[in-house]
Amino acid sequence: MVDAERILETDMHVVAFAPALRAVLDEAGGVRVEGFPMTSCQVSRFPAELTIPVVLALYTQGGIDPHPQRFIVVRSPNGEVVGGLECSWHWPDNPGTPVKFRVFAHQVPIKVESAGVYTFGLYDSREAVVTDHNFPLPILKTNPFAKPPAER
Repeated sequence: MVDAERILETDMHVVAFAPALRAVLDEAGGVRVEGFPMTSCQVSRFPAELTIPVVLALYTQGGIDPHPQRFIVVRSPNGEVVGGLECSWHWPDNPGTPVKFRVFAHQVPIKVESAGVYTFGLYDSREAVVTDHNFPLPILKTNPFAKPPAER
C-alpha cells in the first residue's frame, strides 16, 4: 500500500512531460494527443523554425501554491537555449479533495540549426540548468529518397 501522507508532503509531481506530434486541450477536460511521446522529428532543411506540442501533466496537494510558475526550456546538442516558454496558471483547490490535477498542451517554438538530440527540460526558473524532468528529442534531416509516411 502506498503511504498517501508521505506522497502529499512534497511539492508538485510531474506525471507526464514529453513532446507529441499533435496535442490540443479537450473541451471536456484533459488533452487529445497523437504520437505521444514523439521519439524523433524530421525536417526538410536546416536551419528550421518549429513549433513542438508538449504535454505536461501534474498533480499536487491541495493548499499548495495556487499560482505556480515553471519554464519549458529547449537546448541544442551543445547546450545552447533554442526555445521555450513560461508556464504559469491559476490552480485553485478542489473543495473536499486533498489533491489537484492539471494537464496542458503547450506549443513550444524552437529554432534548430543542425541535426542532433535537442533536450526539452521543465525548470523552476528560466536560468536553471538542473532538472529531474528532461526529454531528449532527436531532430534529423529528412531522407529525400525515403517513402513519405501515409497521411491520416
